[in-house]
Amino acid sequence: MNGQRDLMGLVSVVVVATALFGSSSPPTTVDEVIERHTKAMGGRAAIEAIQSIEIDLHIADPKFEVDGTYFAARPGKMRIDVNAGGERVFTEAFDGQKGWQSESKGAAQKVATEKATAALRHGIELSGKLFGLHELKRRGHRIELAGRENIDGIQYYVLRLTLSDGYLMTLFVDPKNWLITRRRDVGPLHVDVDPTPTTIEQRSSDFRTIGGVQFAFASSETDLQSGKVLETTAVRSVKINPALAPTIFERL
Repeated sequence: MNGQRDLMGLVSVVVVATALFGSSSPPTTVDEVIERHTKAMGGRAAIEAIQSIEIDLHIADPKFEVDGTYFAARPGKMRIDVNAGGERVFTEAFDGQKGWQSESKGAAQKVATEKATAALRHGIELSGKLFGLHELKRRGHRIELAGRENIDGIQYYVLRLTLSDGYLMTLFVDPKNWLITRRRDVGPLHVDVDPTPTTIEQRSSDFRTIGGVQFAFASSETDLQSGKVLETTAVRSVKINPALAPTIFERL
């Protein structure tokens, strides 16, 4: 009987230890990494409750600084209005089917180039705006775990994201907080301004909780080859589920 009790006690210890420590073991599959990231972002329910978003931001390039307002709504529409000196100087949008832009006050609205439209569409899909990383597979994209990579002393989990049109990007999940704090892709920063492709790394920081979901309030875009900072963005405010007229994605 004593031996049986000892065996049962050992089993109980193993069960308790598994319950306490099993969840802290390093993930080995892409689904495990996605699940930890999703929880860190605020959870599936909070993320999927975001139907629309409005982000006020300040953009600084080496040669100019502007303000912008970014709008997006499910199932996949966006618009950004860029202002300088209190006046709108540029608008571009994706209405779910095609992209369009208007380059200055009073300028006619025109259809965006194919590459510009693709860039707008790609931006909507990225985790941290409307959609969660856990939603991308059912939206037709593919995510693979490509191992670990040490960058600046952090052993990131590396995710290869292939969008439905074949566009590739690499996401880096920080195991300290399970947030995506780096992203890399090959392409131009502003395709219609300078189409020269380069490897751009976006670094995200200053995460804050809005509506139960984490948002990065600071980011930078860096040319990895030259080390030159191409652009920095500071978010001033995030509004969850603002009432947006559908027409804002279709015309000025």
